[in-house]
Amino acid sequence: MPSGGVFQLDLMGSFRLVGPDGSRIHITAKRSRILLAMLATSRSGERSRRWLQERIWGSRERVNSQASLRRELSNLRPLVNAAGRPLLVIAHETVALDLGQVVVDVRDRQRIAESRGEFLEGIDIAWEEGFEDWLREERQVIETTREDSVGGEWAADAPAGNMVSPSGDSRPTLSIIVHDDPMPAEHAATIDRIADLLVERSAGLRWLSLVGAPATKLKIDGPAALMRAGKLLGVDYLLHCQFNLDESLTIALSQASSSRLLWSDRQPLVDGDGANDPSRIVNNSIAAMAARVAADQAERVRGRPIDELDTHELLWRIRWHMDRLNREDARLARGILQIALTRQPESVDVLLEQARCDVIDMWVTGIEPEKVAALRRKLVLARDMDPYSARTWTLLGIIDLWSARHDSAAALLHEAIRLDPSMSAAYAHLGSCYAYSGHSGDGIRLLNNAMRLNPNDAFYFHSLGQLAMAHLVDGNPAKAVQDANTALARRPGYVLGHIYKIAGLLEGGDHQAAREAMDVFQAAKPGFDMKIVERLPFREGRWNETLRLALEGVIA
Repeated sequence: MPSGGVFQLDLMGSFRLVGPDGSRIHITAKRSRILLAMLATSRSGERSRRWLQERIWGSRERVNSQASLRRELSNLRPLVNAAGRPLLVIAHETVALDLGQVVVDVRDRQRIAESRGEFLEGIDIAWEEGFEDWLREERQVIETTREDSVGGEWAADAPAGNMVSPSGDSRPTLSIIVHDDPMPAEHAATIDRIADLLVERSAGLRWLSLVGAPATKLKIDGPAALMRAGKLLGVDYLLHCQFNLDESLTIALSQASSSRLLWSDRQPLVDGDGANDPSRIVNNSIAAMAARVAADQAERVRGRPIDELDTHELLWRIRWHMDRLNREDARLARGILQIALTRQPESVDVLLEQARCDVIDMWVTGIEPEKVAALRRKLVLARDMDPYSARTWTLLGIIDLWSARHDSAAALLHEAIRLDPSMSAAYAHLGSCYAYSGHSGDGIRLLNNAMRLNPNDAFYFHSLGQLAMAHLVDGNPAKAVQDANTALARRPGYVLGHIYKIAGLLEGGDHQAAREAMDVFQAAKPGFDMKIVERLPFREGRWNETLRLALEGVIA
């Protein structure tokens, strides 16, 4: 029974909402109950409208999900805001539960320990994967809390030397765990080597905080054990390695708080040629881990109010907007960047993000030599502040490639790869550099490697376009057309994709298809400026001339 003029919300077992006067408030709509539960389990009591729409009505079109949320809120508001200060606070972009007015059972560890009821017992929504994921995570967190209340004997099994506190900032934190299972000695040595390399490579990622080194060996027998390990180590993510009876190794990434699996890969420890290469396994794993953590971090912050985000969280929000590659998101990213600059004008992370925004803007709007020179000075400053950031070396390499300083660009990009052998962007631009320099074979190999490392890269279409260019230089116009078509399928307005497709069709002798492709290009980009072709950084100017003549010939 609530006391002191507050509501009581019970989410374990049968859903129950009691008003300040002790009378039960009947919430009969299933989605209204879920909405209240989602607000009550939020740290601040607040969720963005979009977050709620995606999880409760995610299977519907966005317009329909927006209307459904408005209707649900309209029905719910008179039930809970009948008198006094409103319990449900509805704003333009957010919905909140005033936690100062309500006692929620799942926010009380003692009540969780004492209750045997299931969280949101008997409530489900068919076909809504976002809701199912959220419900599963919340139930796992509650189960872990109950298990922890029984005793802490499991934690005593972990080696004390690995109990390292996180750095204290909001960079995502990661620990690496090896499942302590029986295995042959030769495989144990290989897995130890892989774990050591995972630690070494993860430590080199400047945007990630590695907690605990060397890798922790623990008995992991299920999701609950993973969550206990995450709580013990105090991290956001766990990268865990498990030996399988078929002589393979599974490397997986999980959210520590929920044990939700974000990525996994199974690699044979022995193949037809003997032991698999640990460095290759680790490079692939770190690339996949970095991409999944980045996506998860962006998802965590994109629906939250800007004033609730600290500086590192602002940077994730900026990256999410910039990677959408449209003018409105670029405008929003610039506004958020100004907030980050105001907060920490001397931060190398903020400076680097500003430089990355400048690089993307310049790539989209046109490359001007004066702007390139100013941007290069900014990046040199960032490199001097943190010489171990592979991202800085990569951006410097891109700038020098745009300036047709091929040898300098290649050296800078090689250094980026040395610092982070899993960085797909460095391989992609090094491949472009080699192709522009006339070394098309090396360019093709590097570009393919970049796309293999990060198949979900927002700029994957650009790598495909550069691969088309490399095949064109290599004398394979049919493959150039194929790769250009794939790039355009991902981004129909990609200028270089159109240019290389038209040139490839002409080189292959299909003039009619080239004219048709030009019609499509002109419809997509009616204001196309031929200076784009003139500025492409080929070491041999004849390729600029070849492309220009090809386009002019088709236009004529």
